[in-house]
Amino acid sequence: MLSPVSRLLLAITAAAAAAGALYWAVVDERAGVTLLLTLAVAALVATIATAGNSVSDEAPFVPADAPPPERRATTTGSPPLGSGWPAAAALAVAGLGVTAAVGGPVVLVGVIAIVIAGLGWFGKVWSEDPTWSPRLQQRVTFRLLVPVGLPVLMFALAATIAISLSRILLAVDKNASVLIAFGAALAILGTCSWVATRPRMTSSAVLALVAMAVVALAGVGITGVAVGERPFHPEGEEGQVVHLKAEEVKFNTDKITVKAGEEVTVDFENGDADVYHNMAVYEGDGPDAAPIFNGEGFPGDDERSYTFKAPKAGAYVFVCDFHPNMKGTLVAE
Repeated sequence: MLSPVSRLLLAITAAAAAAGALYWAVVDERAGVTLLLTLAVAALVATIATAGNSVSDEAPFVPADAPPPERRATTTGSPPLGSGWPAAAALAVAGLGVTAAVGGPVVLVGVIAIVIAGLGWFGKVWSEDPTWSPRLQQRVTFRLLVPVGLPVLMFALAATIAISLSRILLAVDKNASVLIAFGAALAILGTCSWVATRPRMTSSAVLALVAMAVVALAGVGITGVAVGERPFHPEGEEGQVVHLKAEEVKFNTDKITVKAGEEVTVDFENGDADVYHNMAVYEGDGPDAAPIFNGEGFPGDDERSYTFKAPKAGAYVFVCDFHPNMKGTLVAE
């Protein structure tokens, strides 16, 4: 049965979800949609946590001619135990906001954390209900948690390891990625071997280790997404790679030579912080010269890879569209 608070939270969930869908359909702006959906998820978790926990504060109806109540010996029940699940749910909602700002598949980590926190909170409250018994605990454990929860938990752990490590391996240098992958494999193997040699280790200690590993790997994955992937140039691919850098509002070279008619990849580095640069190629030097390629402009410090097909043999002009004084000659041979 839903309490008044649960009904209010459920209404907030529906309103936030509907507002997010409407905002996406009308404005199509990711930040606002993310905030509204985050609010909807947070309200839904709170609805699940508070569902069925209401205590009526209304006095029971007693007829005027009712006899006085009999005195009975009563014993006070055990007080509710402390729980860390509310704090975990709050951290999960905050984590979803962080992952939503980063974007990409990392958002799934925040959603999974919220679901786990909500289910844990619900289970904690249920275990303190008077109807909870050791037999019911065994039935829930062996009919739900072991056959369903354990495979889902293992899959989520494996997916977190794979996704998080892949993000950091794609962001660092190729040689460094090999060392990081080898070190991570050794760490996982060593930790599992150490746990296997400790038969008396409690389940709480194992869960604490798993939680620490998941949080650490999620942080590593978010860092990798924020850094971005390194440029990839498949071997054997036709074309050529040119390295070009803009620094102190000038290019590091005034001449680039490419093969006519072949695909060209320009690794362009903007070394001027907060200054927009790009690399564009024109048929000539005049204001009416036809463009051959215009690269996306971006502020430094950052890098981009431009790919375009080199023109036919001849001399052309490459320039920064934001700073006409930055120019050079592109020679197609």
